[in-house]
Amino acid sequence: MANQSTGEKTKLLIAGSLRKLMKKKSLDKIKIREIVEDCGVNRQTFYYHFQDIYALVEWIYTYDGTMIVEKHKDDDDWMPVIQEMFDYLEEHQDEIRCVVNSKADKFFHDFIYEKIGIVARIVVDSVSVKMKVDEYHKNFIADFYTYGICGVVECWMQNRNATRMSSEELIRLFNLTMRGNVIAALRRCEAELALDESDKNS
Repeated sequence: MANQSTGEKTKLLIAGSLRKLMKKKSLDKIKIREIVEDCGVNRQTFYYHFQDIYALVEWIYTYDGTMIVEKHKDDDDWMPVIQEMFDYLEEHQDEIRCVVNSKADKFFHDFIYEKIGIVARIVVDSVSVKMKVDEYHKNFIADFYTYGICGVVECWMQNRNATRMSSEELIRLFNLTMRGNVIAALRRCEAELALDESDKNS
């Protein structure tokens, strides 16, 4: 990105070295010395930006997730961001496997749930813009789809053998299951709320 700060560029440089090392060994066995030697910065520079390697992992997933969400912040459709999420999982599968088998496992799970949650709320807000639906129902619908999507993705990732369905098939099933259902749920909420209001006024 053209407007990256020097600090962000340095963080990305350090992150790139960690990602390279995670293809060769488990995360918990990687040393800061190896990271700084690979990317050509000194230890002081590393500690200026990150408290430890686990803080670096947390930053990586916060950064990557923000980039994905930013690209889809105006979407009112699940499929583009789900497709991109699966592309990301496929591209970084060795690195992700390294992280989920380490003490930094939490940061990857936070990445999945937080970013899908943000997109879920974007979709709900987008399709309900002309509806009279309260925040209580919007939050529930967004949470419902967040945990449903993330739970399926986690199960899919844990199944690493030859019987695991392809990401293309899983995306097809997501599309089949979810398309049109958010707006249908919101319309039912709107109708129920209108009925409650009518009962109060009668």
